[in-house]
Amino acid sequence: MTIMNIVLTPSTEDHKAEPLYRQIADAIEHQIASGELPGGHKLPTHRALADQLKVTVGTVTRAYAEAERRELVEARVGAGTFVCQQDAPSWIYSYSAQEEEACNLGHNIPPCIDRAGMLKQAMENLSRHPEQLNQMMLYHDPQGLDAHRNVVARWLQAKSLNIDPERMHFTSGGQHAAQLILSAFCRQGDTVLVEQVTYPGFLSLARQQQVNVKPVALDHEGIIPASLEAACRQHQPRMLYCTPTLQNPTTATMSEQRRRDILAICRQYQLLLVEDDVNGLLPQQRPAPMVNLDPEQVIHIGGLSKCLAPGLRLGYIQVPLNLQQRLNTALHNHSLMISPLLTGLACELIHKGDADRVLQDIHHDINQRQQLVEQYLGDFAIQHTQDSFHVWLTLPDYWRLSDFVSAAEQQGVIIKSAEMFTPPGGTIPPAVRLAISAPVTHSKLEQGLLILAELLKKDPMNDFPL
Repeated sequence: MTIMNIVLTPSTEDHKAEPLYRQIADAIEHQIASGELPGGHKLPTHRALADQLKVTVGTVTRAYAEAERRELVEARVGAGTFVCQQDAPSWIYSYSAQEEEACNLGHNIPPCIDRAGMLKQAMENLSRHPEQLNQMMLYHDPQGLDAHRNVVARWLQAKSLNIDPERMHFTSGGQHAAQLILSAFCRQGDTVLVEQVTYPGFLSLARQQQVNVKPVALDHEGIIPASLEAACRQHQPRMLYCTPTLQNPTTATMSEQRRRDILAICRQYQLLLVEDDVNGLLPQQRPAPMVNLDPEQVIHIGGLSKCLAPGLRLGYIQVPLNLQQRLNTALHNHSLMISPLLTGLACELIHKGDADRVLQDIHHDINQRQQLVEQYLGDFAIQHTQDSFHVWLTLPDYWRLSDFVSAAEQQGVIIKSAEMFTPPGGTIPPAVRLAISAPVTHSKLEQGLLILAELLKKDPMNDFPL
């Protein structure tokens, strides 16, 4: 990385210089035009250039933003800022990865990994077969191409997940899968049971479908069987939606015996069980998925967003045999089919081993992040595991939930309140979810964890001025 040769002109009484950020942007433009900065060249980090020029990081951030506005440079998440290739078409999507002051622990997303190389190679491999590409551009059965389902199912089977390619349907991610299930198997006014804190996306879908949701109590293993049985007797529900592995937001994972107990209650009350397994491939060891234990009682949701690439938007559903045709009809009504080009790309990534390599990179990265969690928050009431993207933090008695969330935000740390995970009418626990996978760098995560640790040590009644 070359330190750029930039000389700034100070303001004088007789001459008012251009703002510093524009001077920097002008210098970048001049050096690109002269060939000193070729296409693809990586610029210094915001901090490095700020130190060189004796200006603030904010000034460099504004300068890079101005250069990006002029289409001179592009920011790549997790990689830095690069001089644009002059032959790049104008419609190329450009994402600004300017350094943020805030540490955003709100979005439960995979850690930032450079996938460009493997995607480029996978697309090149697909392009070597023009006849197949032409076929993928046609309409196909809503369930997806047989060959693609076979590849994905075999990959899942190798990870001890009993997915049958004949019963599997591709979806546009896990959220789309949940929407399909509600529209295909529930009617307006039906009741669905959920964990007492659960995935907010499902709560939103239930509201949209005008389906009632009722909470079931949790412990450290997830759903409590006695609470589920009581809810079945009281509400006569249509189905149970749950996340048995790395539950969102508590990180709880059911033991195999607990899974069997829950399934026995579902059979007794003729209750469909929706197993949201989007986090299921993250643990290196876990109990058997519920679909393995009773495939005719379980609707299984999975996907590649957490373990490969969210932008692929590729999920899948397996349903009991007697529900297969209804799901097929619902998928056809929603979107006709899932793009075979995307499923083909996913198959190529799986076939070449890239999917397994990404999963290993994620394991390694998340383990390091969880060590930081233990270092800074280990003395507080946290629930977490080494494979989880998130942490569930119960607040000390002296902190009100809304006050803590606001205080963290004021100090540049974005977190999610338990309120957004609580079904209507449920009791909101005094807890927050920290998505430790979201910050691009470990140093940004460490910065946020340090701020939260300092806040947790303070009693707001005594340590903050009124």
